[in-house]
Amino acid sequence: MVKIGFTKLLKYCNLTILGFQAIICLLGTFYKHIAFGWGLGDIIWYGIMYFLFVTHLVLTVKGKSKSNHYFCALTVIFFITTIYICLRATIWRGVEYRWNGNIFYN
Repeated sequence: MVKIGFTKLLKYCNLTILGFQAIICLLGTFYKHIAFGWGLGDIIWYGIMYFLFVTHLVLTVKGKSKSNHYFCALTVIFFITTIYICLRATIWRGVEYRWNGNIFYN
């Protein structure tokens, strides 16, 4: 019983991270520009965000019936990369748009 509950927990955590990545990508593209502080170089970070999102989506769909270890690794790896992207868009912004206390936007 515990093993089934842990598998569901990992899958829900993975889907939550995937949903958060989708929201960041969609808001940055269609609502407002998410600033990474690189000016025109922010396009590179958008490419990285979309690549990570599509990779995460494909790995999640293809590994739907995989073991706990697969979803645990997927969750940890993409959680760390999502946190890194969020930090790059807030506190660790580049020199062109320094962080002014607003989350994501300049």
